[in-house]
Amino acid sequence: MSLPASLSFGRRGFTMRVRLLLVLLLPLFGACAQTENRGGEQGKQSGGQTTLDIWDELRADLQNQKDKVAALEKENTAMSTRLSAITAELEATKTDQQLQKKKMEEAERLISVQAAELAALVHRVTTGEGVAQQQKEEVTSLREELNNSKTELQLTNNKVDEMQKMIAGTPKLAFSAALPSSGKIGPFNTEITLVYNRVMANIGGAYNPVTGIFTAPVKGVYYFRFTALNIKSGEWMAVDLYHNSQRILHNVELTENHTSISNAVILQLEQGSIVYLRLPKNYGLYDDPSVYNTFSGFLLFPL
Repeated sequence: MSLPASLSFGRRGFTMRVRLLLVLLLPLFGACAQTENRGGEQGKQSGGQTTLDIWDELRADLQNQKDKVAALEKENTAMSTRLSAITAELEATKTDQQLQKKKMEEAERLISVQAAELAALVHRVTTGEGVAQQQKEEVTSLREELNNSKTELQLTNNKVDEMQKMIAGTPKLAFSAALPSSGKIGPFNTEITLVYNRVMANIGGAYNPVTGIFTAPVKGVYYFRFTALNIKSGEWMAVDLYHNSQRILHNVELTENHTSISNAVILQLEQGSIVYLRLPKNYGLYDDPSVYNTFSGFLLFPL
């Protein structure tokens, strides 16, 4: 599975920053080595930062970046799995429609055969002399079978029409967007609506990247998901999900270096209902071109 372009760019950018940091730190490493040779135990007692400490910090930072990449790959895999399941459901519906069509064609053929047999029998009855009671019963039986076949054909036609209308009338709605890549976001002295203006997809146009609000164009069942990140240790981060004016989810975490949260929810929405995310008062977030804070959703099925 390939990573999104924005994530690939983030990893190349991180590699370039590590290389540049190593170039800048090489002279310092040499100086630190000389100082350790001259100072011996005196340098240890002074409590200064050693080359080993610096390498440990670099390794820790590299591991954090790897963890974030793994998390994004896992999320991308989950979204791909869900989309594959929806595609399989649509294919199954199409297959069932084709089977119903074949049944309808077979019923029409049987009706034609039965109608021809009935016409031939009626002709024999009306033109013959001394018609037997058995022939009259056969005519009655064939007429009943013909009526039953017509009824079954009509029911099949109605079912096929309903399935075609359902498939044709299902709107295609899905969106995914990220917060601005401007770095620190908040904290603010009041609660604000988060505006995810970096749009990756907005099929159906139900998400507004200017206001950050999703408006349901049809009544139905919807799936929503979000991710969030902060890097300022000791600062609280939080994201709230609202349905109209009601808060549905409140996710909060104390930041330690790189801290992230995520959540998802399925909601039944009326036409015109809105869904959006808010940043509570005195909480902060962080984002850059790597795309850490996202808001996504799509229609599961209309009602």
